[in-house]
Amino acid sequence: MFKLVSRLVCLAVFAIIAFIVLSFTSGGEKFRRFGATVKEKSEEVGEKADSLKQNSEKAMKGVEKAKGAIDSLTGKKDDHAH
Repeated sequence: MFKLVSRLVCLAVFAIIAFIVLSFTSGGEKFRRFGATVKEKSEEVGEKADSLKQNSEKAMKGVEKAKGAIDSLTGKKDDHAH
């Protein structure tokens, strides 16, 4: 357990040193570029999620229509009401 804690502390120290060095050498440009990339990718994922949701809603409406048509043809009542 002590080895894990000491390794995590060393990793944190190295990360802080790397952050400071990058900040001084590049003026934060790499961080801004990374942030812009993350923002771009998150917007892309959000658009795909919205598209997926719309498609699933359309599919569910189609399933409900088909279920209603089958029930009306077979004469069954809708026992699966929400």
